[in-house]
Amino acid sequence: MASYLTNETAMQEWHTPQMVVSFVKAATSDWITLDNYKGVLITSVHGFSIATNLRDHVPTYGVATITPTCTTTTTSIAVTVGTVTRVAPFYAITASGEIIEVVEDSAPTNAASTWTVRRGCLGTTASATGLAATNVVSILNMIILPANCLGITVITGVPLPNEPKAAFFA
Repeated sequence: MASYLTNETAMQEWHTPQMVVSFVKAATSDWITLDNYKGVLITSVHGFSIATNLRDHVPTYGVATITPTCTTTTTSIAVTVGTVTRVAPFYAITASGEIIEVVEDSAPTNAASTWTVRRGCLGTTASATGLAATNVVSILNMIILPANCLGITVITGVPLPNEPKAAFFA
C-alpha cells in the first residue's frame, strides 16, 4: 500500500523548508550521507557535468538487505548494507511502505550490521511483509549517484520530521 503526503495545507502549516545540497562528484562510486537529516524526499536533481543527459544524474537512495524475516514487533534487524558509513538515527523505507527509524547501527562502517529500529514511523504502519528476508530497504538520508555522472550536482528535497511520531504520511 502506497503512502502519500497528507495534503498541501499540512506542509504549509509545518513551514517545511527545502533542503539544497551542492557537491562535486569526483568518482564513479560517490555517495553522500545527509548526517543533518534523518531522511529526505528528493524533489529535484540538477547536474552540470560530463554526463550526456539529465537522466544520468538521477540518484537513488542507499539500500540495505534484510537478513532474517521479521514480524510487526521486531526491533532488532540484521542487515547487509555495504561498506558505506552510516550515522544513526536515520529513516529507511521498507518494501511495504513502512518507515522505520534506525536508532542504533551496531557496525556503521561494516557491510554486515544489526539495526535497532522504531517501527511504523511518520504515520506509517508496522508491516512484516516489508521486512521479510532478502527484502531491500532504502536508506532515506543516503543518496547515491549513478556511475556515469561526474561533476557538479545540486539536489533539493524535503527533510522528513525529526520526530518519528509525526503524522507525515496518511
